Amino acid sequence: MLFRWPRIRRGKAPNSAYIEVVYRHFLNREVDPNALQNLTKQLNRGRDMRDIIDGIIGSQEYASKHMPREIQLSSGQPRIWTGPNQTYKSYTRIADIKSIIILKVDHIGDFALAIDAFLLIRRAFPSASITVLCGPWNEPFARKLAVFDKIETIDFFSARADAPQPHFDPATVAHLRALHFDLAIDLRVDPDSRLLLDHLTADYRCGYESGLCKVPLTIAIPKQILHSVNNLVFHQRLAMLSLAHAVVNFFQLDDEVAKAFLRVSAAEIHFDLSFRNGRPLVSMQPFSGRALKNWPIDNMIKLANWLCDEMEVSVLLLGTSNDTADPTAIAQACQSPYLKSAIGETTLTEAISIIADSDFYIGNDTGLTHIAARMNIPTVAIYSGIDAKVLFAPYGQNVTVIEAPVACSPCGLRMLADCRHNRKCMLSIDFEFVRSTVEAQLRASIGRHKE
Repeated sequence: MLFRWPRIRRGKAPNSAYIEVVYRHFLNREVDPNALQNLTKQLNRGRDMRDIIDGIIGSQEYASKHMPREIQLSSGQPRIWTGPNQTYKSYTRIADIKSIIILKVDHIGDFALAIDAFLLIRRAFPSASITVLCGPWNEPFARKLAVFDKIETIDFFSARADAPQPHFDPATVAHLRALHFDLAIDLRVDPDSRLLLDHLTADYRCGYESGLCKVPLTIAIPKQILHSVNNLVFHQRLAMLSLAHAVVNFFQLDDEVAKAFLRVSAAEIHFDLSFRNGRPLVSMQPFSGRALKNWPIDNMIKLANWLCDEMEVSVLLLGTSNDTADPTAIAQACQSPYLKSAIGETTLTEAISIIADSDFYIGNDTGLTHIAARMNIPTVAIYSGIDAKVLFAPYGQNVTVIEAPVACSPCGLRMLADCRHNRKCMLSIDFEFVRSTVEAQLRASIGRHKE
């Protein structure tokens, strides 16, 4: 595509104007202020405009906008999302990790640089049994550290770095494969030892990215590109420590965050909740800040009425006056006396207070869904294909994410008119699948509550 660069208006920074015209030309929209500021800074620092254009035309948003309308996209059946390696959990307690294996099969200096990472993992998982797999030359060193419960050795590398690397025989770790580890971490930054993770049985596998392992990693940190030898952030000690921190933070939920939401929820509730009549309360947010992310409102209302009639709960619909042009019609669709609409009738803090007082929550990909999950309210989230769920899934102790995988996801689209595929990602999620999922999760939640 060819286009003319703009004439620079007086007082307008050239690079800023260039970014604006590129976005209008390729994406048919104005550039977001934050993106404009960031990209302008990059141009000012010498980044080639061609790199920025290549990034735009390689994006999902560009592909979706310029893809022929008649293209046939297959849509998958709705499912409960479990992540790319089918072991995703939105929350796992530190105490649930009982057995860990750490791989550090390289040389003495590398092992010494990993001590900070070893100690961090030991402190973070005090009750776990930790095994280290290392080169035999590091075994005495490992024993003296008094960090590991068990030490295993393997000649994955030669004792000398300038000697040929031995051929790897999977039989050398067959006895470890027979064991089950909750967590396996390869601390080596270089990718060569990552293939060892394929020969271990572990629920979570973590390390730096590598094309050598076939089983997807739960946490895969991009390997640093060494732009500058003077940048200490790329020091191997810090690199291994960064991986260890990422693993620990994945499992370590800060209770202060939930307490912060609970402090907000101390706000007074003005909406009359007497319609509950002693029933469990289900809060539902049938909208979001983006129409593309919304499961059909008719399905939401149908689900709410079913919950009241068949599950004997009360349901309150939450939302703002900006979510719908006709809140009266939604209120009239509430057929059950145990179903009420508070759309446009509560503040944000009052809505959070209501969620904190709820027994269950159902919503789209929206702010209240994240808040409910983080307050550990049992949550069912219905997600579109706009964003990668591995990046934006709600985080909490009891979260179920429903999706329908489609070929055009993630698209990153903002406007309903930009979708060329009739919202297949949301419309492929049928009512019966959501209803049965909600029923199972709600029964389990009520059962735990009774216990």
